Amino acid sequence: MALEWEQVLKDVISEVLETMFYAMVDFEQFEPWDHPFDYKSEIHLSNHEGRIVVSLQISEEFARMITADFLGIRQDQVKEDDIEDCMKELANMVGGGYHARINDTTWQLGIPRAWKIEPGAPDTDKDAAGLGFGFMGQSAGLARLIRSHA
Repeated sequence: MALEWEQVLKDVISEVLETMFYAMVDFEQFEPWDHPFDYKSEIHLSNHEGRIVVSLQISEEFARMITADFLGIRQDQVKEDDIEDCMKELANMVGGGYHARINDTTWQLGIPRAWKIEPGAPDTDKDAAGLGFGFMGQSAGLARLIRSHA
């Protein structure tokens, strides 16, 4: 895995959000605890060496917007279950894109999970490097790649 994770993740997130959710994002560096997010999704890649977690945290406004665009409905028609399903799909597409780019068949892609972040809940991944992204000049989300060894 000699690829630079940050650039690979930027490329994958940009491609997925632009082609599947019609949202062009820009990337910014910021401290994750300065921007509370409302939804989290993640997907795991694993093999005999360990595990990689692709984690995405998204603001409610951005999650609602991409969900509406993905489903072809108005934002006021989006339900909580729709957002969580869309967040799972986003994690699946980003994780799958990352998996394809690392081009190592020993890694197996898991099943995505998504949930609403409870207000005041601790950020268990706060020590992991984060890649922030924005939409229309506003902070929209945070992506993290967390590696652990077997």
